Amino acid sequence: MTDHINRSLLAFAAAYLFLLPTNGVTFLVSVTFVGGALLALASYAIAWRDPATRVPSAGAPILVPLVVWALWACASLAWSVDLHYSEGQLAREVMDSVVAMFVFYVAARDATSLRVLMGAALASFTFFALLAIGMLAVNGTWDSGRWHHGVGAWSTWSVLIAPFLFALLAPKPAGFGGGARPLAVGVMLLVLLFVTVRMTDNRVAWLALAAVFAVASLVAVLRWPHTFTRTPRRWLAPLAVLLVVLGLAFADALEERAALVREGGVAQSLERDPRLVLWEYVTERIAARPFLGYGFGRRILAGDLTAETGNPLLAHAHDLFASQWLQTGLVGMLAFTAFLGAIAFRYVRFVRSRDDTLAFVGVVGVALVIGFVAKNLTDDFLFRSNAKELWAMTFFLLGYGVRRERMLAQSECALARERGGTPSGDASPAAAPQPSRRSSQRESA
Repeated sequence: MTDHINRSLLAFAAAYLFLLPTNGVTFLVSVTFVGGALLALASYAIAWRDPATRVPSAGAPILVPLVVWALWACASLAWSVDLHYSEGQLAREVMDSVVAMFVFYVAARDATSLRVLMGAALASFTFFALLAIGMLAVNGTWDSGRWHHGVGAWSTWSVLIAPFLFALLAPKPAGFGGGARPLAVGVMLLVLLFVTVRMTDNRVAWLALAAVFAVASLVAVLRWPHTFTRTPRRWLAPLAVLLVVLGLAFADALEERAALVREGGVAQSLERDPRLVLWEYVTERIAARPFLGYGFGRRILAGDLTAETGNPLLAHAHDLFASQWLQTGLVGMLAFTAFLGAIAFRYVRFVRSRDDTLAFVGVVGVALVIGFVAKNLTDDFLFRSNAKELWAMTFFLLGYGVRRERMLAQSECALARERGGTPSGDASPAAAPQPSRRSSQRESA
């Protein structure tokens, strides 16, 4: 019974993650979301009865700021300038997001679950990228709003998916084993990534992708320096080529944007970016209500901002942190920042583990957070599908990583008991050594 519930939960979670990037099957998205939530509750309750199988906590450093942020966002109903709008946004962006975090945290119970969820995300990207390219080839244009939530949402999804390309090269249990076939799949996905991001004409997406690959490579070099010193060309050559391609694509996007404005060059097109004017208005609005904000919802001041700028596209703050400050004031922004920072710090802790599998999860997690933040410094796509994608990916990495930490700690304690002593040194899960052969075989199953 328990195994059946866990398998069903994994299937619902994977299906939900696969369908998130499209707005063409909203009913199926809702069905998989509700089904996953119910199955996650059942799985969590059953596991709770036995301390050996109980789902470990993500820890107070992550949960406390999350709870503070969520409660403060709800409290903003008391002073929201648009109560009806804030109520709807709280249901979609806070309550649903917290449920998604819970579902994927519970679903990532072992390495197989982790690979299934990463595979679902990569398969989803492949399918919808091919759909977008096919629409462009057949119709001569890409109607991004029909199946892909728009160009902004797709470019953000592309940045989110990028760190999981490293899983194709990583060994099991956390990766797909490497080898010629996964490498070929990775190259194909990289091509699809570049082509579809170019179709969006989004400049910042290229910078965010560069941040993802550069940060992941740098963290990996710091974590495995001996591998780098033995084969530096294997590390540096692909990264250098990748960064050059990203730089050329970014420059091409800038040139095209400059040509569209038909005046001046790239420098003037950047200087005339309408977001510069928008941020002046946003700063003034924040200064007027710095501690409480105007109420939850990224478009809470849409009418005022569009009227002041004269641009209907500038209906929100276009910066992740400024948006949180505008909505929920200084308290909400600090709580959200602390929450995101605690997640990143936990990934860094994974990276520092002596266990290579846990360290790899940390590398992917760090790149994921950095990429999303970089993409949203000039926009705010912590919204609907992109928000759920971020939280789903973040929490299935956390869910597996925390369980791996517990397994390593238990393995160290078991070895210490066999030797008739106590664990030496730091007995925390992050400092635990490699698991025993039996544990490793069970984890890679």
